[in-house]
Amino acid sequence: MRLVSITVLVFTVIFVTNTCADIAVIVNKSNPVSDISYNELKQILEARKQYWNNGEKITLIFKAITSSETRLLIDKIYKIKYEDFDKYWFLKAYDNKIMEFPKILGSAGTINILVSEIPGAIAFIGINDVSRRGNVKTLMIDGKLPDEDGYPLK
Repeated sequence: MRLVSITVLVFTVIFVTNTCADIAVIVNKSNPVSDISYNELKQILEARKQYWNNGEKITLIFKAITSSETRLLIDKIYKIKYEDFDKYWFLKAYDNKIMEFPKILGSAGTINILVSEIPGAIAFIGINDVSRRGNVKTLMIDGKLPDEDGYPLK
């Protein structure tokens, strides 16, 4: 019985840690942007801004819709039901407002690799999942990093 209690406690801690993780916004290190306003980030996420100021195409990359990171973005930015996230992007494509769908990937490791390889990529993963060795960097939002007070994606 004690083993069961410990196992439940460990899974609870892991679940709570994952669901409360701050989101880091990562881009390729070659991207000249290091600080972005919340409003500009929102424009990117809503596909109202699809190119960086240097002309590079923005490639949106999300974790799976079941991830806490993507759900937080859906709640804070899109303000739609989770099951409507795909419809949101299909309507954008149907209305010719986007040329490609965002990439949805299952693992933070794969996301780090893809951001490392695509100069215009922007992705949203847990702060603890950001590669320290890859060709990625974490953007500040309104001058704040994910572990600072006032960071808007908490």
